[in-house]
Amino acid sequence: MSDTRAARDRRALILIFISAFLAAQWHWAFGALGLWVLILSQFERRGILDKWNATRVLGGLLMLRSNRGQETIEKVAKPRAFWRLYGEVSMWTCFVVMIFIVLFLLLSFGSALIYGVPKSDAPASQLIVLPGINPIIPFWWPAIAFVGALVIHEFAHALQARAHGMRVRSVGLLMLGPFPAGAFVEPEFEELTKAPRRERARLFAAAPATNMYAGLLSWLLICLLASQFSVINPGVHANGIIEDTAAADSGLQPWEIITHFDGTPVPTAGEMTKQLDAHSAGDTVNLTVLSHPNENQLRTERVISVTLSSKWDYLKSQNMTDSEIESMGVDEDDAFLGVSGMSSGSSGIDRLVGPMAWETDQPLYVDALGVVVQPFVLIGIPIGFEGQIMTPQEMEFIEADGWLGDILGTTVLMAIITLLFWFIWWNFGLGLANLIPIIPFDGGHLMKDFLGVVVGGIHRFTRHPHALKTELTVSKISSFSSLFLFMGLLLIIIAQQL
Repeated sequence: MSDTRAARDRRALILIFISAFLAAQWHWAFGALGLWVLILSQFERRGILDKWNATRVLGGLLMLRSNRGQETIEKVAKPRAFWRLYGEVSMWTCFVVMIFIVLFLLLSFGSALIYGVPKSDAPASQLIVLPGINPIIPFWWPAIAFVGALVIHEFAHALQARAHGMRVRSVGLLMLGPFPAGAFVEPEFEELTKAPRRERARLFAAAPATNMYAGLLSWLLICLLASQFSVINPGVHANGIIEDTAAADSGLQPWEIITHFDGTPVPTAGEMTKQLDAHSAGDTVNLTVLSHPNENQLRTERVISVTLSSKWDYLKSQNMTDSEIESMGVDEDDAFLGVSGMSSGSSGIDRLVGPMAWETDQPLYVDALGVVVQPFVLIGIPIGFEGQIMTPQEMEFIEADGWLGDILGTTVLMAIITLLFWFIWWNFGLGLANLIPIIPFDGGHLMKDFLGVVVGGIHRFTRHPHALKTELTVSKISSFSSLFLFMGLLLIIIAQQL
């Protein structure tokens, strides 16, 4: 007994030193994670977790169980036929999404092997996608949305379990320190393992599919709310001014509003482009510009004279060859203003609504493709804008102007959109992440049941049907594939930090 205790104490001491090293050498978050694991292990040894009806899993996650909510689950799950149909639709939705996820992962691994992994300057804390830990994610709005997405995810699991006659033992949260890192529903294990594969697949697919459906509906709601905004000063702005160009020489500043081009209104970036295309290098034009707001939030108007330079000459200065420039459709007399990120005043809202943007003029198939791509655009917005859904300058360009906007005001309406955005972000994030075909993710279980159908069919075709042999083969394949994908993702993450 003493030897066992001494061994445990040695492991605890080693873990303390490792945590301290990580905290000092890499990032405090990883040191704190090591300390959290140490605390959980001590609570586990002393029986404290048993008193809490809790379990330590995967080393550092705490499962907190509860029997509350069982009656609510039972009431909502009463239309069994409806929820079974919902599970069937969810299953096929997830299979389609999983195909693209697997293709993306394989292309990423192939690219990493051929071209290497680019080094990331992002700190290690950004690898932990939790509010309060990740520096680019604000706390309150994302935290509220995160809890909501978790509840939806696990509630969908519970509904499918009851719709197919499986009992729910408990529901609960997965805790990483003081932060909720996930949620769970525990069906009766024996009932789950004995259930037909199709019923299990519906159960595992319903949760990530529900997250994606909820994200899509919330995005449509944002699109409706976006119609309640209008641009205060119609015009265009540039995110950046290129040095030693016509714009820089004229004194134009980033985020100043260009309202007129030679007296012609330019309310959108498209109109500005048309005006530039109608002129040649060397032409002198007058731009009507609104300055940055002063302390009273008022802008002053001025007219600046700009002699347009040559886009061809600028690209040549960037070490591009003549053939490369010609392939871009650029002629020698094409006008060049010298700005980057030319956008309309509605750019902040347009980024959120994507193909539903005010000035979109694309064919129907392009808008349809945009709807498919938009979830990935939304997930990337906080990364590109330091945790914000739009820049402060973009917020200054718009105001609430519809009937709902008149009631709520710009501040409240923007707060609702911010909460909805983070709800979308977490729902799409949880839905897509859970479809990575790695056990214990939902995608890993879906892949395992799919492999069971394939392997069982092969065994029947070869006239060697045996249930136990099929299960053993499926377990080996799914374990190997999960390990392969996990190690691939881990190596890419580590390579980016080295």
